[in-house]
Amino acid sequence: MKMKQFLECEYALSNRIKCATCHVVIFKNELKIGHVYLKKDEGQQFDKKVWYHLHCIKKWPTGEKGQELPLFRLQTIKLEDQLKIKDLYRSLQDKPKNKKEIKVLSKQEQYEKYVTVKNLNDPGQIDEDDDCIML
Repeated sequence: MKMKQFLECEYALSNRIKCATCHVVIFKNELKIGHVYLKKDEGQQFDKKVWYHLHCIKKWPTGEKGQELPLFRLQTIKLEDQLKIKDLYRSLQDKPKNKKEIKVLSKQEQYEKYVTVKNLNDPGQIDEDDDCIML
């Protein structure tokens, strides 16, 4: 069964919830953002909510495959808190991603890389020179 995921923001109704990042209590009336997981199983609905302080979010929560999740209940909070959430979202989207750059090799470069690897696998084909010492 597929799991539905979304985000929601609200003010804490009590001080019984801990932040999933820092493990400190989220106090009553403090703004919190939750990552909600819903799953229906044979007529029953299970949900799991993971709550965060606004200042503890270093990476915006995403779905299983990295997709963006909808944010619910944004209109139910104060305007200045709405702006805080929007600013946080924009700042986290502007950060450069630490992804490795993929270089497309030409056929000649692919051949040169292949020959280098093939020669390393067969040390008898590598000639010694001033820069290379055979062990």
